Amino acid sequence: MDRVIDADGHVLEPMSAWQALPDEQRLRTTRDAFGLDHVFVGDQEIATVSLGFLGTPGSRMNDLEHSPRYDDAQPGGFDARVRLTDMDAEGIDVAALYPSLGLNFWAVEDPAAAVGLARAYNHWLAAYCDTDRARLFGAAMLPFQEAGASVAEIRRAHDELGFHAAFIRPNPCLGRSISHTAYEPVWEAAEELGMTIGIHEGSATTITTLGMDRPFNPLILHAVSHPFEQMLACAQLMVFGVMERHPALHFVFLEAGGGWAPYWMYRLDEQLHGFGGFCPDMRLKPSEYFARQCWVSFEIDEPTLPALAPFVGEDRIVWGSDYPHHDATFPGAVKELRHVMAPLAPAVQAKILGENAATLYRMS
Repeated sequence: MDRVIDADGHVLEPMSAWQALPDEQRLRTTRDAFGLDHVFVGDQEIATVSLGFLGTPGSRMNDLEHSPRYDDAQPGGFDARVRLTDMDAEGIDVAALYPSLGLNFWAVEDPAAAVGLARAYNHWLAAYCDTDRARLFGAAMLPFQEAGASVAEIRRAHDELGFHAAFIRPNPCLGRSISHTAYEPVWEAAEELGMTIGIHEGSATTITTLGMDRPFNPLILHAVSHPFEQMLACAQLMVFGVMERHPALHFVFLEAGGGWAPYWMYRLDEQLHGFGGFCPDMRLKPSEYFARQCWVSFEIDEPTLPALAPFVGEDRIVWGSDYPHHDATFPGAVKELRHVMAPLAPAVQAKILGENAATLYRMS
């Protein structure tokens, strides 16, 4: 039986996770008459969203009249035992876990608050994963607002909390790109510890996001921000030498579909001919860096997966359920994925179902 590994699932953080923090660092929410939740850290509003949709698979984000409440969301997001039951029903052996509320912490302007929130999240996530460490694989949050604290936290996450992956967003953080030289010690620590870096976008109006300088529409923002931010992050990590300096570091680009990857590698390789002189930190072609140390998650219903697998690389493809978010398919994610992959050879299907994710995350 093929091992099935969900490379991108989500938890739902309870509000109690932040209660030990000082008032100025604690996350709080208010709900308006339109069904929107306003998320604050101290006096800063970091997100405006209907939080219940984060835990209601198949829901429509525009249906604010029937907006669910966060506390009523899919129980498995909060409770690891319920999640394991849901995983059993889906046929998922292992799930890699990323935040929900925590996707918005990239917007926090106070570095001390960002550090406190990341530490609190990682402490809570470790307890969640302790329910069954063989099946629940958490990615620690890094507070990129403070590079030094990120180094300390990735070491604590590995040494004390037992994590083997870390999460960042592709967007700039407090005006700094993830390829900024300030983060070089983070990459050094991650490579030394064998910590996989999961890069995960999340549409937000409070975080520097491609497309926000154009007329706003939630559909366009959500459609554009995920792949475009991942494309730029991927290019920056290559062009500015992060991958060259850290060849053993694993990167995975999540929740943006996979169709962008083969085009982007072609485009970057092609541009290298005319602009390579501006890239002194690169020794390989972009496609060669990707083939060496990058993975990309396809959506379970992405119809081009069979056609693009040879171009992306059959060893570079993983999949993510996005459970329990609004755009997740639950139940039925693995069934849908198997249907989409049907044209592929069984050995390739086995790689995509779980073998590639096991390599990516260095799972035993």
